[in-house]
Amino acid sequence: MIFYSNRKFKMWGYIASHSSLLLRSEMKYSDEDDYSEDNSYNIDFEFWAVNYMNIPTSLCEITIKEISKDKLLMEIDEDLLKYDMKIFELESMGRKYYIIAGGLLIGKNAWGSQDRIFDYNLNLMHDEIIFQST
Repeated sequence: MIFYSNRKFKMWGYIASHSSLLLRSEMKYSDEDDYSEDNSYNIDFEFWAVNYMNIPTSLCEITIKEISKDKLLMEIDEDLLKYDMKIFELESMGRKYYIIAGGLLIGKNAWGSQDRIFDYNLNLMHDEIIFQST
């Protein structure tokens, strides 16, 4: 397992020209209901060189794993795995979803109202890197 969170994540943006996908769990502010230290920051999942994705626009209670191609569903074309692509399995509420991409970075940040998606290739600066694939 790469990562687990009980927070809600949303598809924050996809940049087709750079094949970059950003999923984000938004931070809460101290004057909001359910505010705690555990949700006082954003968590970003940045995928790059995305070849395939079958995910809903929001996911709750998420687990991310990198899986091998022998565990890939038969209906997903293996040609999508060329050029050392990685298969990420996202499980949410008992359902599994897949993203085939060149890599993944998971980072924490406390950016306020700035959504920071409209960078040319995401390449976001984070307060802490939780995980980065090689």
